[in-house]
Amino acid sequence: MDEFEEIYNKFRPDVYRFLLCMSYYDHAAAEELTQETFYQAFLSFGKFRGECSLKTWLFQIAKNIYAKYVRKESRQRDIAARQSDESVPPPTCALEKKEMLSRLRDLVDELDEPARSVIQYRLYSGTSYAEIAFLLKIRENTAAVIYKRTVVRLRRTMKERYGYEI
Repeated sequence: MDEFEEIYNKFRPDVYRFLLCMSYYDHAAAEELTQETFYQAFLSFGKFRGECSLKTWLFQIAKNIYAKYVRKESRQRDIAARQSDESVPPPTCALEKKEMLSRLRDLVDELDEPARSVIQYRLYSGTSYAEIAFLLKIRENTAAVIYKRTVVRLRRTMKERYGYEI
């Protein structure tokens, strides 16, 4: 337990920041997902083979936990939307920023693999190209090229569709 506690203390801030970005800066969700990530990591710790860094392994678990969370939230939103006809309140500056981030997140979610994963790992957690390459079983240069081309494409799409300059 002491070894895992050290791992938790060392990597918790990184995993939390990664999930905070993934969850549109929803602090409560990021905290809950961080706890679930480390719970799952604890249960699977014996299966860790050391083929990648521990941090990379934790990010992969966090990404999978987030994907489950999104599917669950999506189902709940669909049910709530069918049950409610309420009008949307007027936007504020903070809401506009959240809307822009939401649209960007939606565009990232629409990307094909491996571009989606490269962007998520690089933007949300600062994962190195070498670690991304290992996770996705591609070359490091390929990961860098995919990232740079996808960022250009996302910027262009955000401007064309929504008028946002990012």
